[in-house]
Amino acid sequence: MSYMAALQNQVLDAGGFPPTPETPPDPWDEQLFTLKDAFKPRKPLQYIIAGLFPESSLNLAFGAPGTFKSMVLGQAAICVSGGLSFLGRKVLPSPAMWIDLDNGKRRTHERFEALGRGVGVDESIPFYYLSMPNPWFNAGTSRDIDELTEMINQRVIKFIVIDNLGLICPDTDENSDQMILVMSNLRLLAELTGAAVVLIHHQRKSIGNNSRTGESLRGHSSIEAALDLPLLVEREEGTPIITFRSTKTRDVDVPPFGAEFRHDHKPGSDELKSALFVPLVVEDHSSPAAIERTIQAIVDEGRKLNQSELVNKAKSVLTASEKLIRNTIEKMIREKGIRTIKGPHNSKLHVPY
Repeated sequence: MSYMAALQNQVLDAGGFPPTPETPPDPWDEQLFTLKDAFKPRKPLQYIIAGLFPESSLNLAFGAPGTFKSMVLGQAAICVSGGLSFLGRKVLPSPAMWIDLDNGKRRTHERFEALGRGVGVDESIPFYYLSMPNPWFNAGTSRDIDELTEMINQRVIKFIVIDNLGLICPDTDENSDQMILVMSNLRLLAELTGAAVVLIHHQRKSIGNNSRTGESLRGHSSIEAALDLPLLVEREEGTPIITFRSTKTRDVDVPPFGAEFRHDHKPGSDELKSALFVPLVVEDHSSPAAIERTIQAIVDEGRKLNQSELVNKAKSVLTASEKLIRNTIEKMIREKGIRTIKGPHNSKLHVPY
């Protein structure tokens, strides 16, 4: 008798072959959607800060050192938790949280005391902060994301600022594609909590003159790709004035806006007593809306310009790149904002529609 036949007889003598194990259910089966789900009514998208940070979003503010990034976003967090407008923008009153991995406990306590006094809230508002937490938060690990998610959901926090991105991925080279996992985990944090997550990050020291503004964001391209809204924060040297410029949007365009920093000190001390950013109007020479307005105004003047002439005239007014201006002209032609007619030597001249 062969070995296999003997083995089969032994199995039969023992009561037969065991049943074939069932294939475990696919966990994705219960998560599949169809168009029926897409067509169901949904509640309107809510903004935690109007026009800037919607719920379940991943955002980032970046800039050079000394541009008041942390201070102004600290005021944003306090305004959200206190139900106060932020730089003239309405907020959805919600608990807010700050995670400091950069400034240390003493400075963080001082800043939030000054900001709280500056906007006029009391200590009872649902504002929470961590400073230099132990163990350290590592956004590259699922465990840390899960634990932070639980903490946020227990307190129904809807606005979270993390200062800063470079310090929450200690095992990761921020200039490599390893950042894909970090940014995916942070996106998951926003989805699982329904919160607007805002990261603070740094700017590259220099970029080429023909580079897109968003390319000044330090680190791998996957960082910008993962974001709903990156905001470049700039400060006019030697002044208390800062400006915010969107380098990309997934929802509505964000025109440039500004703020002025006002503060005073405790008597006989360099320690802040109160601090406040007040809104300032900023001339818009770079947003998509500003580019369209400028091109339309030039064409409406009645001069019949070819594309190079139109681009050069627009560049004299705007701070946008030539490529962006040309792309906007083509978009306006497609959308029938302006049109072209035949000119000398088969050139195309731009005129009002």
